[in-house]
Amino acid sequence: MVGEREVGTLVHPRVRWPDEARDFTPWLAEKENLKLLGDEVGLSLEWVATEKPVGRYFLDILAKVSGTDKLVAIENQLEWSDTHHLGQLLTYATGCDTKIAIWVATGFCHEHAQALHRLDGWTSGNVSFYGVLIETVHEAGGSEPEPRFRKVVGPDGWNKGITLPPGTPPGMEYEAFFRPLITEVERAGFVDQPPSKWWGHLSRYFPSRVNRGILYGVSFDGGQHAWVTLHIETDRKTLTGQIFDDLNAEREQIEEAYDAGPGSEWYWNGKNRYGWCSVSIRKDRSIHDPPEELEATRKWMLEHLRKVQEVFDPRIGNLLEEPDPPNLDGQLTAHHRRP
Repeated sequence: MVGEREVGTLVHPRVRWPDEARDFTPWLAEKENLKLLGDEVGLSLEWVATEKPVGRYFLDILAKVSGTDKLVAIENQLEWSDTHHLGQLLTYATGCDTKIAIWVATGFCHEHAQALHRLDGWTSGNVSFYGVLIETVHEAGGSEPEPRFRKVVGPDGWNKGITLPPGTPPGMEYEAFFRPLITEVERAGFVDQPPSKWWGHLSRYFPSRVNRGILYGVSFDGGQHAWVTLHIETDRKTLTGQIFDDLNAEREQIEEAYDAGPGSEWYWNGKNRYGWCSVSIRKDRSIHDPPEELEATRKWMLEHLRKVQEVFDPRIGNLLEEPDPPNLDGQLTAHHRRP
């Protein structure tokens, strides 16, 4: 998703919308943004509901075609298409009795685009299926990436030129990058559980031994940055904020004592509306760098993953040992337990 085009530089949509449910879906539900999507597929769309219940599941956006009672199911995915979301699209379209189903993703595998194309043929116009790319383009001098939609599949055909070739797994370059890092982390033994994937293939997060709501992550943001992160997320925002506030009180001492190295920047993200807090170190790096630079990035991540854990685990542990400590044995919130 990163490369030079005639209209700027493509960056991963998560650079603009870090969380699909909390950032991208509310953005798309806005009138002007639904219009952008509708213009790309040749429909005038009106919002009806967000997170529409369908039995025990939830459709991202229920819309309708303006001036009609024709309902539209919109399923979002800020990653490459997968079979799980294809199943969701069919479930939601059926459950809401929609006549149009739109799948928005950052890329479409051949097999999933083919499935939408076949569905359009099988339903003979009674239900229309669309696959639409969401891309973000960073213009020179622009403050943030600008969105654009590109139709991949619709009742009028299939654009195979912007579809991943058959049998090519998305995110394979990230898997190749993270696998040696995970092996080294496991060999060193400073974590005792396997990592989880957040943001799809862009990151790996390792749970702390101190508390289940504390994780240490390494990631790319889909653009030009690599990150090492302490992520704090218990089951109550007040507890999460209390941990962050106690750590933030030592911010100056921590940064002065910690050698982050040249080109590294600190980011303290506290008390946000999403219910989590974080402390991160960022460096200018991309998954598309040459192999020797990727190796240097992997070493940088490993070094700081260990150092960040050594700095923060004892401090969080001390919080737990204080008289009448807060109940910090929180679980991760539901959106991070989704498949």
